[in-house]
Amino acid sequence: MAKQKDKFTCTCCGKDKIEDHFYSSNSPFHKNTGKLHVCKDCFWEYVNDDVENLKQALRMIDKPFLIDILNSSEEESKSTGKSLIKLYMKNVVMNRNKDLTWADSDIFNSSQTIVENHIQDDNDEEIEESVKYWGRGYSEWEYSFLEEERYKLMSSFECPDYGMEMIMKDICCINLDIEKLRQERKDNSQKTITNLIDTRSKLMNDANMKPIQSTGAEGNDQITFGTLIKKWENEKPIPTPLEDEMKEYIDTFMIGHLAKMEGLNNELTEKYDQALSNYTINFNEINKNDEDFED
Repeated sequence: MAKQKDKFTCTCCGKDKIEDHFYSSNSPFHKNTGKLHVCKDCFWEYVNDDVENLKQALRMIDKPFLIDILNSSEEESKSTGKSLIKLYMKNVVMNRNKDLTWADSDIFNSSQTIVENHIQDDNDEEIEESVKYWGRGYSEWEYSFLEEERYKLMSSFECPDYGMEMIMKDICCINLDIEKLRQERKDNSQKTITNLIDTRSKLMNDANMKPIQSTGAEGNDQITFGTLIKKWENEKPIPTPLEDEMKEYIDTFMIGHLAKMEGLNNELTEKYDQALSNYTINFNEINKNDEDFED
């Protein structure tokens, strides 16, 4: 006598159905039954042969979205005429995929791969440029150290030509050798470090880029504010400010005019009267001139 199959209640439609109407699940939340809590009919109805709906449904039931299985299911659907979604669900719960969850979906793996490849491409490009400039044989840390030293020198001293650039390059290599010797912490390395420092100082001296020259301008930071004012006044005194013509115009012809309208008698009204006198006809003066002419 065949064993009677268990029945489960679908949490979507609420109907009791035998276990064959439910997809298998290895999720810890379905440990008791080993089945999804949604029946196949409700799942198919929700997805409705739409890939985006399939992704949403797979996320809710903690099943993976795998591109290769989707493609193979699509080919099988074209050859058999069966539903793409039904074929995908059949294939995705097979033994080799049964323990996979939504976190194993290709949409996550592909994004992570793209980001990792992008970072790797950037690193490879930077390393390639460093190798072209510094030559081969250095470790990644050494290339990074050399590039940092190069940036410090280029930003602190002028580099007008290729000769200066070569001197700076040699100084960077000397700084790297000094740093490596200091990290080794050997008793007999101090003499070598001293010789390297002397060589570096000679290079900087020959290139007219002694450390004291780069810090000479910074010495002004220690001068008092009053001394700086005196220095600026002696070298380039502050010019006498020019009269503000616009302010003079506004005070005379606008404010002075308003003061005159209000019947005031002050400095502004006097300036206003004086300014207008240049454009005013004095009839008394004209009549006087006429009388003098008639005489």
